[in-house]
Amino acid sequence: MSNGRIFGYLSLLGALWLCFSCANTIDTNLDGKSCDVQGRCSTGYTCDVSRNVCVRVGTSAAPCDPGASSCQNQCTALTSDAANCGGCGAQCNAPEHATGVCVAGECNFVCTGAYMACGTVCVDFSSDPNNCGACGQHCTSTSSARGSCVNGQCSTTCGSGSTACHGQCVDTQSDPENCGACSTACDPGLVCSAGKCSSQCAKNLQDCAGACSNLANSASHCGSCSNACPVPPHGTATCAAGTCGSVCDAGFEACSSACVDTKTNPNHCGGCGQACDAPANGGATCASGKCGVVCNVGYALCNGACVKTAADPSNCGACGKQCGPHEVCSAGDCASNCGTGTQNCGSACVNLATDAANCGNCGAVCANINHGQPLCSKGVCGVTCDASFSNCAGACQQLDTDAQNCGACGNVCQKPSNGSAVCVAGKCQNVCNPGLTSCGGQCLDTSSDAANCGGCGTKCGAGKVCQAGACATACGALTACASACVDTSKDPANCGACGTACSAPANATPICNDRKCDFRCQDGFDRCGGACVDSSSDPNHCGSCDKVCSPVMNGTVACNDGECDVSCNTGLAACKGACVNTGSDASNCGVCGKKCPKNAACVLGLCL
Repeated sequence: MSNGRIFGYLSLLGALWLCFSCANTIDTNLDGKSCDVQGRCSTGYTCDVSRNVCVRVGTSAAPCDPGASSCQNQCTALTSDAANCGGCGAQCNAPEHATGVCVAGECNFVCTGAYMACGTVCVDFSSDPNNCGACGQHCTSTSSARGSCVNGQCSTTCGSGSTACHGQCVDTQSDPENCGACSTACDPGLVCSAGKCSSQCAKNLQDCAGACSNLANSASHCGSCSNACPVPPHGTATCAAGTCGSVCDAGFEACSSACVDTKTNPNHCGGCGQACDAPANGGATCASGKCGVVCNVGYALCNGACVKTAADPSNCGACGKQCGPHEVCSAGDCASNCGTGTQNCGSACVNLATDAANCGNCGAVCANINHGQPLCSKGVCGVTCDASFSNCAGACQQLDTDAQNCGACGNVCQKPSNGSAVCVAGKCQNVCNPGLTSCGGQCLDTSSDAANCGGCGTKCGAGKVCQAGACATACGALTACASACVDTSKDPANCGACGTACSAPANATPICNDRKCDFRCQDGFDRCGGACVDSSSDPNHCGSCDKVCSPVMNGTVACNDGECDVSCNTGLAACKGACVNTGSDASNCGVCGKKCPKNAACVLGLCL
């Protein structure tokens, strides 16, 4: 072999060695290497933006730091991420005026700005007439006045034709205690007609205990002296031809007897009668006329359902992650058996000592309570009352306003004769019937009471009577009942004859019209037959006398703002007004309205 050929071979080998050497000095393995400044990697790799490292296309992201989990190739803390709370894809949603938060892997919410939590909603105590200054404090509207909340205090705005007199709205054209002007009282035996005291009412007016009213168009005396027209929330009472009606405020629509905002009312979402369904462990919402859901505290939203990924076999550890036929969901993992301290209830591993849907035993559900949330403690059902409410023998009551539980559970305010008892700031107070004065805890007529003539403690001498608030020797045109001069045609304590006292049901005031006893409901209550009821909250007279909120199986009903609301027991969904188990109901499998095909069964919310 010639020297030239040998040199050529050596040159070729040197070039090959050089190429081999160069190729091995370039690191083509980018696993775990940082992405470039623009978040890019070489061909075959993609950038894991959560860690800013390159990973091979088609492979999982690099392992996350201890305490973090990978959700959609991004590392996150399932204990605090509101978009992945307790499991990947489990979202913490929130009611209006609130933000969803994740605390220790369970969803909750925080009200924003000036809003405060009242149960599962956020309200503004400074302006909400249903929660004025505190949860559940209602500002009452009447046929002559509109209740509103101003700076956390209930305020009254008198309606057309009414005048504010001593904190009440009165018609000075007919009120015998304020005839023509505030504090201008007509003498006994006289009536107030067209703003003047007179011996009789003008033509077409009816004498209603001294008030001359037009029964054809007076919302306070519609069709009869004792009939005051009910005032719907967000509306005004009317009277035409002696028949009650109402007109809704601007922005509200008449749906049956209620005035509702069809853009926000879940019972009439987008139109009257279009009720939104509520998922199990959640509630229905309505925004811009479209239905939505908000999950209860402790539950996260997974594909329209409210779940706990720690125990849900259809969403175990992540939304949509299903356990096998013979597996259970234990602490967010599919396993063959439940862990210590938990029990297998329908493939969900739960703590029977604390689970309100399985309290003490599988399937033992703690019932819902108005103004509270069901609670399971040591395997026994209880209740956690909303803010401003207290637990009184299993019922949530307002001790600062409830006359049956005033200041303490079971403390009943005693009703005085000729008056009513109310609870104000947790203390009982007496309110005397119109025209009467409180003297030493008794409600008396100082215009005729000889022991309190013209004022408390002013006694008439022997042989004297009390006439029109002054001691006299005779009663004149009035009737002498003992030492009192009364008009037996109007006096409820001496109606038609001396000693014939008129009575009234609860929440009413007795009246005497033309020597006949009757009664008139107090402000905030409506007359239904022989009773006075709060139609804004009474489930037996919800919105109107003849509207009854029908009971539902496995749930409770309540009347809120004159509308019937259904609250299903823990673990059940409200579908078309019925409480159903979407985990097993073939007509509502997984979510309301999802029907399984013929011959298929619904198992754990799946059609099989």
